[in-house]
Amino acid sequence: MRSMVYKSISVVLMIAIGMMIMAAHHEKESDDLASLKEAFNLSRESWRAADLEAHFSTVHPAGSRITANGRIGVVQDGIQNVEQIRGWITRMNENRDFQITNLNFNIQGSTAVVTYNQTGTGKRNGREWRTAVSQIWTHTDGKWLRLHQHASHITNDLVDMTNRFIEEVFNKGNLSVADELCAPNVVHTEPLSTGTVTNGIEEFKQFVVGVRTAFPDAKLTINRGMIARANKVTAQWTFSGTHQGEFMGVAATGKKVTNKGISILTFAKGKIVADDAMWDPLNLWRQLGVDPPQPPATDSSTAE
Repeated sequence: MRSMVYKSISVVLMIAIGMMIMAAHHEKESDDLASLKEAFNLSRESWRAADLEAHFSTVHPAGSRITANGRIGVVQDGIQNVEQIRGWITRMNENRDFQITNLNFNIQGSTAVVTYNQTGTGKRNGREWRTAVSQIWTHTDGKWLRLHQHASHITNDLVDMTNRFIEEVFNKGNLSVADELCAPNVVHTEPLSTGTVTNGIEEFKQFVVGVRTAFPDAKLTINRGMIARANKVTAQWTFSGTHQGEFMGVAATGKKVTNKGISILTFAKGKIVADDAMWDPLNLWRQLGVDPPQPPATDSSTAE
C-alpha cells in the first residue's frame, strides 16, 4: 500500500516537473517571438523612414539580400553608401504606398524564418508591384538579426489573366471577358505603320470586332513560355487567319496568313491598363498580295 502511494507521488511529481518544463519552454518561445517581432518591426519601420542607422542595427554584419529583380547585395555595401540609399528610399516612399499580408514567423531554436507578401502601389498611376519575401533571422548576442532576405515577383495570376485575355478575347471574341480583365481606360497600340491606337475599353472592343470580322478564324498561338516581371507580362505569339472581310481598307482576298509578334501587357490593380503589340505589317501585306495601306494623314493646319 505504501509503495503504491510512493509511486503515485512520483507520478504526480513527474507530471508537475514536466508541466513546469513545458511552461518554461512556452515562455521562452513567447519571449523569442516577441523579440523577433520587435526586431522585424524596427527593421521595416526604420527602412521606410530612411533611418538607416537604426535599420542596419537589425541586420547581421554578414547579412545579404536578393531583390525581386535579381540583384545581390550585402550589408556592407549599404553601410558604405548610406546617403545614396537614403535618397533612393525617400524618393520611393514619395511615389509608392506599401502594404504587407500573410505575415508569418517560424522560430526553430536560434534561427527564424519570416515570410510575407508585399504590394507596392504607385501613388500617381495606381500600378502595382507584388513580391513574396522570405527572411532568415538569427539570434546572436541576445538579439535577433536579419541574416538574409530574398524577394521574388508574384506573377502567376498575371500570366493566367494574359492567357485568358488571348484565348477568350482574341481567339473567341468574348468581349465580356475584355470588360472583366481590362481597365476602362485601357490603351492598345499596334505598330506605328498601321496607325492603330485605341483609347478606352469600348474602342478596344471595336478593334477586336474589326479584326475578327476581317479574319473570322483568327487565332493567336503562344510560341513559348511567357515572361512575367513586376506588373508586366511579355508574350510571343503567332497570328493565323483567313482574310474574309475588309481589313484596314483592304477588301477580302480569301488568303490565309500567318505573322509573328510580341505583346507586352501592363497591369494595375488587377486589371490590364496597356496592351502594346509589335509585329511586321509588311509581312502581312505581302501575304495578302497588296500594297501597304497608308495611315491617315495628319492635318498640317493644326500643327504649331
